[in-house]
Amino acid sequence: MNHNTLSALLYFYGSFLIVCGIVSVIFIGLKAKTALISGGMSGCISLVIGYLISADVAAARLAGIFVTLALFCVFSWRSTKTLFRIFEIQQSSVQDELKGKGIAFLIISLMAVVSVFVLALQIISYWQA
Repeated sequence: MNHNTLSALLYFYGSFLIVCGIVSVIFIGLKAKTALISGGMSGCISLVIGYLISADVAAARLAGIFVTLALFCVFSWRSTKTLFRIFEIQQSSVQDELKGKGIAFLIISLMAVVSVFVLALQIISYWQA
């Protein structure tokens, strides 16, 4: 995978994270402002790393792998935590927040799945270079 393809992958990934943050706020409301901030910040970081890869900065490829791995870990943790919260809500009598938590679980899980695919493609690209 050449530099242009790898930078395009990180541009896609960054844009995807930003869109996920926006979608969270649209579906869940202002309670999801943390998702907007985390999706926006991590998306911007990925966009910057994509730019640095296209500018042929040597450490940018490793930074891309590190950031994507870290985001995968965070999204997996948050997804698991949200799933456990859904189980707690189902067992209680208060189920008003169940819909919001369900949507949050789906979006965070999607972010984790996309992160692991982007990570795999980056590692393959790194070892081929």
